[in-house]
Amino acid sequence: METIKNEVAVMFSGGIDSLLCAVLLQEQFEKVHLMTFDKGFLELGIRNNLRNVEKLKALFGNEKIIHNIVDIKFIFKSIAFEKFWKSFRIYGSEVAWCVACRISMNIGALIYALENNLKAYADGSNREQVPSKEYLAGTAENYPSVVQKLKDFASQYYVDFLTPAYEFGPRDKKRKKLKEIGLEIDYLSLDKAKNLKGLLTREVFSRSQPMCLSGWLIHWRRNLLGIPVKHDETKTMEFVSRKLLRVIPSLIREYFQRKDIAIQEMIRQRKSFLL
Repeated sequence: METIKNEVAVMFSGGIDSLLCAVLLQEQFEKVHLMTFDKGFLELGIRNNLRNVEKLKALFGNEKIIHNIVDIKFIFKSIAFEKFWKSFRIYGSEVAWCVACRISMNIGALIYALENNLKAYADGSNREQVPSKEYLAGTAENYPSVVQKLKDFASQYYVDFLTPAYEFGPRDKKRKKLKEIGLEIDYLSLDKAKNLKGLLTREVFSRSQPMCLSGWLIHWRRNLLGIPVKHDETKTMEFVSRKLLRVIPSLIREYFQRKDIAIQEMIRQRKSFLL
């Protein structure tokens, strides 16, 4: 095994948080691998972010910025599809589907980092979108406890999970920084309405990130009727912990077995390089 590369994989939708991650992390790492995920379910415009990918390459160099569309259907199926209705009854739709989707992307990025011998991977988790009484449109995967749990899990494989946008500040500050260097801001990242009226505009078809129809349907009560999502950090943590304990280790092991790679030996070698 070669020395671990000072490179990072970014879970890249093209929204303001993942864009900001790419901009911030290119200062720290020799290469930034942008990963746009194909989970294979009700997702349109998976290549919508290519304009910003080209702009990032123009800003920081073709060799610095690498973009891949990564198929994670097998991960998403294991984490979200299997036992979905049981999870739905216990934890609610957002956790059973949207949090499961985020975990799937996280594990896809972890596998990519391991397979390509990268030091780290990152996503656009941010404190501003933590659910609260003041911010009912927040999403449960941004809870600090969930983010830390995923960081702890990645550390078992001697991979750093980074969240550079988490404490960066409000969305206006992010948009300002990105606009200053000439990057496009996606329609919904401009905080336009996510209700039906907000989507029935000409602008919505000129997107800078994929359109997740399944997520919109999961939140249909909020989007159509204005009924806020009920969040429960304890239940969210229970769901994430169960997946990390009972499903994901075997998923990672089986993936590398199919490639005839001994994951425990890989972990041992990463440990020897990093410690």
